Formats: sequence, structure tokens, C-alpha cells
Amino acid sequence: MLAAFSPLIRLTPFMGARLGGRTGWASLFISCAAFYGLIALFCIYFRREKNTSLYSLFQSAFGKIIAKILVLIYAVWIFMLAGFYLQAFAEKFTGLIMPGVPAGFFTVTLLALVYIILSGRFQSFAILSNICFYVALLAIAVIFLLQVPQIKPENLFPVTQYDIPNIMQGILPALGIFAYITPLLFLGGEIENKNNFRRFGLYSAGTLLAVNLVFFVTTVGVFGKDLTATMEQPFLMSVKTVGAQGALERLESVFLLLWVVTDLAIIVMLMHILLKLLGFMAGRGAGFAPVKALLIVGVYALAQVLTVSETLGLKVNLIMGFGVPVTAVIIYKLKSLTKKHNNVLHLYSERDIINKGGV
Repeated sequence: MLAAFSPLIRLTPFMGARLGGRTGWASLFISCAAFYGLIALFCIYFRREKNTSLYSLFQSAFGKIIAKILVLIYAVWIFMLAGFYLQAFAEKFTGLIMPGVPAGFFTVTLLALVYIILSGRFQSFAILSNICFYVALLAIAVIFLLQVPQIKPENLFPVTQYDIPNIMQGILPALGIFAYITPLLFLGGEIENKNNFRRFGLYSAGTLLAVNLVFFVTTVGVFGKDLTATMEQPFLMSVKTVGAQGALERLESVFLLLWVVTDLAIIVMLMHILLKLLGFMAGRGAGFAPVKALLIVGVYALAQVLTVSETLGLKVNLIMGFGVPVTAVIIYKLKSLTKKHNNVLHLYSERDIINKGGV
């Protein structure tokens, strides 16, 4: 979930205000419900196939050839996402944290850290990320409490039946990021406690709902939908308003540090998944040092030239994160029911033969 914070910090208030207006907060409830529904749907498959991955689901639903093609498409998608987030990381540093310093310095430093983590420090980084996740939750809670007096109810209410179109449009930003749960399932056996996957989904949906509500309410509720929709980093501006002097200035520094860690987390996650996908296509492990180095160089090169519309990118996320896997689970379930039905018919057929003295 820490990896999801990086895009949500910006997109939830910025695009939520632009698409959903003042009622964008209501869209978050629908987005989180859909997220939990996706996890519940995955449980249909992983309840029986606990030690398998999303690739196995694709094979069961579509066959081996189509599954390989889908893995290739997912690999391209993940590769482009890694380039996009590397580009966003560089822009954040040069625009907000250390203006005037060449972006190349930050991207090379980040990618060097990614290579080190992927080369044997993954477990240590996972523990660090888990700690940072709870620190981030604490920081977000403090920011919310400090901003409560500045929140204006008229910026968020009323909500009427005429706001339904805006509420439906406002689903896109958060739901497009929640779609990242799907590629994580390619990791298969690396995901622990699949028996508690539904419980994890409920916990994740609840946590993401609370965090996104804070992102939205402390920006749109304070600045209004029109101003928030024009800000590049609205939640950071919200943090600046409470970090005016003294000890509160440190809150902004802590927040920026955590934001950098979330950028690192999402790029590490994407590169780890990409290596797994390459392994599926090659039929063997793809974690060799030269492969990692080539991927990192490729992501760096892509980040220098990539230009993607955020709205288009989020719509692609919905297709890859929700559309394809939901279709796969439905086809898998239909095939399972058909097979079960055929087995029952075969059993009754054998009994009829025995009763008639045919055996």
C-alpha cells in the first residue's frame, strides 16, 4: 500500500477535484468498494490454487498461447509505468525539493538504489517500507487533525442526485491506482497468507479509503475544487499551510522524505514484477545481473522521452487491472462449472449402464 501513496497523494485531490468536483470524496467510497470486490473475485481462484500466480489463472482461462501474449502486454505496461514514475520522481525533486539541480543526478541515484535492492536487499527494503507505511499513516493523521479547523463544509457539500455524473467521473483517479493490486499477483508464491486474502482486501480497502479521504478533504475542503484542480501538488500545499513555523516545519520535511520513499517503493515493486514477467516469457528466471542492469538502463531512457496523458494512463490501468483479470476469473469459473457438470453427467451415465446390466 505504501507504493500506492506516491500517485494517490497527487491524483486523488488534483484529478478528483477536476473530475468529481466537490463531491469527489463520495467517489472514493465507490472506488474502494470496487477494489474490495476485485480482491473478493480473486479469492474465487486462489482459494483453490493457493500456490499459483495470475499467470496460472490466465493459462486456465485463456490457454497457454494467449496467456503468454497477455504476459507480454503486461510487461510493456509495467515497463512504461516504471518510466513514468521515474520521470515523475525527477520532476518532483527538481520542482519541489531541490530546484536547479539536474534531474539526471536524482534519477541515476534512485535507479542505483533500485538495482541494489533488487540484487539482494529486497527483504530488508520490505521491512523498511512496512515501517515507513505506519509512519506515513501517523504523519497523514497529524496533518488531518491540524487542518480540521480550516476545512469549509461548503467546499464538500451538499451532495444531490444531480451530482451523480460527477461522482461517477471521480472514480477514475483512485480506482486507476488501485488497479496495481493485479500485477502484484504475478508474484504468486512470494505472496504470503493467501488464505487471508479477503481479510487483507477489507483492511486495504478501509485504509486506502481513510487515507484518500484525508488527501481530498484537506485540499478541496480547504482550497475549494476550482483552486485544487489547478494545483500541481495540492496536498503538499496543504502540508505547507500547517508547517508555517517552529516544529511544524519539520512535518513538511518528514512528509517529503516519506514521499521519496514511496517513489522508491513503487519503482522497486514495478521492476520486481517486470523481472517475474520476463521469467514467465523466457520459461526460466530472469533475475540475472545483466538483465536487471539492461532493464534499469531501459527505464532511464524511457523516462527521458515518455509523454503520456494521465487520464489515458488511468483508463489503461482500469483495463489491465480490472477488465482483463475479471474476464479471466469469470471464464475460469464458467470452465470449472462446465467441467463439474460434465463429471456429474458422466457419473450418472455410468450408473445407468450398471443398472441396465451393461457392465
